[in-house]
Amino acid sequence: MPVYNGEDFISESIQRVSETMEKLGIPYEVVVVDDGSSDSTRRRAMETAAKLPNVKVVGYPYNLGKGAAFLYGYKHSKGDVVVLLDADLDIPPQQVPLLLRVMERTGADVVITDKWHPLSRTRASTARRILSRAWNLLVRLATGLDLRDTQTGAKIFKREVLDAVAPRMHAKRYAFDVELLLLAVKKRYKIAEAPCLKPIRLTARFKPREILRMLLELASITYRHGRA
Repeated sequence: MPVYNGEDFISESIQRVSETMEKLGIPYEVVVVDDGSSDSTRRRAMETAAKLPNVKVVGYPYNLGKGAAFLYGYKHSKGDVVVLLDADLDIPPQQVPLLLRVMERTGADVVITDKWHPLSRTRASTARRILSRAWNLLVRLATGLDLRDTQTGAKIFKREVLDAVAPRMHAKRYAFDVELLLLAVKKRYKIAEAPCLKPIRLTARFKPREILRMLLELASITYRHGRA
């Protein structure tokens, strides 16, 4: 669970994820990665982790981006399956057992949540929908990835996938999902898509500077790795 300046929600998020995983009755660990927060995120996460089993908090002093935080967390995890879950829980933790079931049923190496799947219940402004669709179109044109949604913050990976692609990754922030999935496809790993059966409300707004960074990262990914 990568988190940056999440002092208002991190304790509740850790508790909700832990409760969901406990109900599954399988071995698990929750790794919270503080991505150089400047508020009390780290302290609150550690206080909550001290009260719960199988939760640990790691991090570093400078903000590096969600991609960097996820890879840092993966390197500090032990499981054969690694889950990426955004710490603000825009995608609720109940998505995790669904992703696990899809992985088992399909034999996929990677399962990603598709917020535009016909069965997903996504609520977003017109502007947010247009931005998301435009980004996906650019990703398809630039990389050849045949996926409806690369950015939703709930994905699972067999560890061998991350072991294979992580050393080749350079994107640290907004487009790291694209690079990760592109490298997985080029390594011939199987990717499956799953709907989110809980409502998703897209509220995040992107500043022009952030959009520019996304475009630059996408161009850099295409330059380094080519198309799928």
